[in-house]
Amino acid sequence: MPEAVAAFAQNRDWQKVRKIQQQILTAYRGDFSKHAPQKVLPRINMVWDSIPSQLAKENKKFIYGVIKEGARAKEFEVAIQWLTDAGLLHKVYSVSKPALPLIAYRGLSAFKLYHNDVGLLGAMSKLNVKTLVKGDDIFTEYKGALTEQFVFQ
Repeated sequence: MPEAVAAFAQNRDWQKVRKIQQQILTAYRGDFSKHAPQKVLPRINMVWDSIPSQLAKENKKFIYGVIKEGARAKEFEVAIQWLTDAGLLHKVYSVSKPALPLIAYRGLSAFKLYHNDVGLLGAMSKLNVKTLVKGDDIFTEYKGALTEQFVFQ
């Protein structure tokens, strides 16, 4: 996000960056209610809120049960489509074999959702900036999620 990067470049203040990131996330949520169909809005929020935990899991694909116990694809496919159409999430399908063209080997039921920005994912995760920058003995597994997001991005 250009504003957050510019703020950091100017004063090297991680807390200011996190504040800007939180403002962006708040604005996104406000945009959901302005632009999304009211009928789908609760599911959009649920999918959006599940992204940090979806990426933290060792799953090879998106799990609807992480959003809500007993959830099914049919309940959330419109919400996922809305978020991907808005460019806020990116849907990446798994492939059955690494051959060209990849689209010929994609599995439509197995996909992962990635955030549009690794910094915003960190902010959504409520990850302390000091932990992220300096590291921590208990901060090991989620590093993988952030790394996977970074590589995607």
